[in-house]
Amino acid sequence: MLCPSLSPFVFLGLVSLASGRVLSARGGDVAVLDRWKPHDQVAVFQERASAGVHGELELRFKPWLNVGGGCLPYAAVDKDGNHGMGLRPTGDDDGDCGDATKGQLYARVGTSNGRTGIVYSWYQPKIQTDSESHKHSYSSIVVWVHSDKCDATADDHRVVGVSYSNGKDTYDKALSPGTLYAAGSTAGNTHPVVGHDGQVNVFPSRNGAEHALYPPLIDWDRLPPLATEQLNGMQYQHARCPFNDGNIQASLDAAFNADFYADLKAEPDDCKAETPKPAAPATFKVVDLECMKQGPESGSSTCPFSLAQDDGTTLDETDAEAILRHMTAQTFLRYVKGDRAALTDTCVFYTKAVTAANAATGLAVAATDWACRESQKPRYTAWNLFPNSYDASIHKGVRDFFAMFTPGSWLDPVRKKQQEFEKTLPKGVVPPSVRYFQQMSEAMAEACFGKVIIMTETPSELALYEPGKKYQDISFNNVFWSHERPVLQRKVKSGEIQLYALDADTKEAWEIVDVDTFRLGPLTKFRRDLHSESAHQILGTFEQSQVQARDNVCPRSGLASQPPGQDWFGSYGSNGW
Repeated sequence: MLCPSLSPFVFLGLVSLASGRVLSARGGDVAVLDRWKPHDQVAVFQERASAGVHGELELRFKPWLNVGGGCLPYAAVDKDGNHGMGLRPTGDDDGDCGDATKGQLYARVGTSNGRTGIVYSWYQPKIQTDSESHKHSYSSIVVWVHSDKCDATADDHRVVGVSYSNGKDTYDKALSPGTLYAAGSTAGNTHPVVGHDGQVNVFPSRNGAEHALYPPLIDWDRLPPLATEQLNGMQYQHARCPFNDGNIQASLDAAFNADFYADLKAEPDDCKAETPKPAAPATFKVVDLECMKQGPESGSSTCPFSLAQDDGTTLDETDAEAILRHMTAQTFLRYVKGDRAALTDTCVFYTKAVTAANAATGLAVAATDWACRESQKPRYTAWNLFPNSYDASIHKGVRDFFAMFTPGSWLDPVRKKQQEFEKTLPKGVVPPSVRYFQQMSEAMAEACFGKVIIMTETPSELALYEPGKKYQDISFNNVFWSHERPVLQRKVKSGEIQLYALDADTKEAWEIVDVDTFRLGPLTKFRRDLHSESAHQILGTFEQSQVQARDNVCPRSGLASQPPGQDWFGSYGSNGW
């Protein structure tokens, strides 16, 4: 996905540079752009919950915290993306970390198994116990709520259970009945009182809230871009941020307990009749989808690019960072070429390539070609779903979303920022071009419904694309794992999609029956029976679909913008990534 000077190394998943220097995972903790600040100098954000009902829920069930040992909570990051340096686990377990004015509570609402949970997290600059001692630690609870009303307000919800973290990625779900509740910033005793004694776990406090801490709450979506970039890119040696983009869904799934919802309906029987429009995903903001009415079979996008930003200001097109901040998954979703009807049962994703035969070229051509020529029906990869150079050439105001490495294009400031990045390879930093395509990939995952196909060379080993496992060096990442997988897993669990793994070589496909382990189920068929169809029938199908593969097969997709030997939606890396 990087510029040509790095592609022979990056897309092979290696960590060797052209200079011959070999990179390895840095020992200890690695911050984005090496942005560190003493832990007691990280400025706390003022309380700011999410918008709408989600924010009201965050405040209604905001917990108290009684600390009986160890560090008090501190802010992890500031508005400029500086991360607290943490403290060495020496001396007293509460040494140099006892300032109650430095605390921050992080909140994020999401769903697991169709149920709503609110993740609340506190950061501590060190943990110092007999079993675990290191810089940086997070403690969390997940408050599970339920309402039996359609269009429920926050006041309509009640707590059905609380899960308490007892490790960096595990939760105790049996302690919930012992939870005490107190009054807080909202009326009523709806605020759990949590205890922490300096160990790895939190638990229901028995001491009430009279002397408890109640630090300002900041919702994930209210954090500035540099702060979320730091929390998404920070590489902890021992800790794990439970609420960042890469971990939020896993945290919710680990904390979920079906027993909390025993004998409770998911929603009233008449909710679907009253609200036929599907609800926005719990961890994704609502956006204007007007341009999605242009399906991928419409030929070309006529949707002009808007310079207006959500805050009412105009995008500075000379500023690479401003462009990257603007081009979020939400922005991409506004321009995707297809509404829900067009993108039901038609989406094809693909992983990075891992075999010697395909590692240098990736699966972009193979996946797009299969979707166009061999699939039983017209299907689309990312290359078909966003405005491209053809669209921009025939419609005024339309931007080519694949012009990342085209000199003089609207993305030229990002291209130049990418070139500067390659000169220094700063540790722990996501390359500028990667940030852009991560968001495009996430938007496609949000836009797709029904039967969704993932082309891969290793159908039975999709779980091994996680960094640190068989197919991904821990110092790097891949777009499938970091940005597509979390959305697809969430949508499977909410019943919006079904996932299938397609073998890139044999074109056999299997349903993925467990999206946490990627366990495969029955064999299924998505391939056209080309031997039983006449050339006339096949040509007719191609002409009707207007979705064709690279060059002669798909000249109007964006795939021609990707030079041979690169894989923009596959593997990527840099020094520390």
